[in-house]
Order: sequence, then C-alpha cells, then structure tokens
Amino acid sequence: MRLREKEITDRNEIEELLKGEKVCRMAMCDGDTPYVVPTTYGYANGVIYMHSSKLGRKIDVLRENNRVCVAIDTGHDLVQGPLDTSCKSTIRFKSVIATGRAKFVEDEGEKKKGMDVIMRQMFGDQAFQYSPEGIRDMAIIKIELESVTGKKSGY
Repeated sequence: MRLREKEITDRNEIEELLKGEKVCRMAMCDGDTPYVVPTTYGYANGVIYMHSSKLGRKIDVLRENNRVCVAIDTGHDLVQGPLDTSCKSTIRFKSVIATGRAKFVEDEGEKKKGMDVIMRQMFGDQAFQYSPEGIRDMAIIKIELESVTGKKSGY
C-alpha cells in the first residue's frame, strides 16, 4: 500500500468491517473483460458467502475463472477543502479489498449454513427457515479469502 498511514493493520477492525456491511462488489474476469457485480453477502471465519440464481453471466464467468476480488467499503463522508484549493477536498471512508477463489456449494447442509451466514448479516441473529426447493434451486458461492487488506481515511 502506497500510503502506509492509511492502512488498517488491526485485524479486528478489518473483521468488524467485513461483518458490518451488507453489500460488496465482486470483480471477475470474463475472458479479457473485467466484470463487477454488487451483491449482498455474509462473512464468517475467513469466508464470504453469496447467493445467486444458478443461471446468468456471473455464474458463467465463475465457472470459467473462479478467481475473484471483493471490495467492501463504508463511511463515505465528503470533506470539502478550501474553495481556493479544491484539490484538498477528500472523502472519509474505510474499505477492505480481498481476493480468493469462488466455489459453488453443492451440499444441502453447507448451503443452509451459507444462507444462515448471509441472513444473520442482513437481519441479525435469528432462526431462519428455508424451503427445500429454495435451497435446491439457488447457487451458494463460497469464497475462502486468500488475501485481505484494509484502508481508511479520516478516521
């Protein structure tokens, strides 16, 4: 990282950000074309879970190349600089960039576990129920994180 003073080095702060947000952006390589999708997710124990239809561009791309990069960010408070030096304007934020390999979960029990992680992140700790058809017909994408970096500005 170029600006070391902005690096988040505290693993607990990174974990808090991963667990605290609801939407991430997943970047993939569709041949030689970058492809990014915003999606809800759940995070637990070094793993990001996402749910999806079993059909679509995202699924096709991941079947060809499962390497992904995930971006999660928060804060987004604009800080205007002096009008005579507008380039001093900035934004206050925290972000995490993580890489890994996407895998499709096929086991029904593990699919439910992944959905529980997602649903807890979205709605809090509850007992969630899923129909057999719902679990059968959805794709659960599991990303075991290989690298994780954090950055913050203005905190």
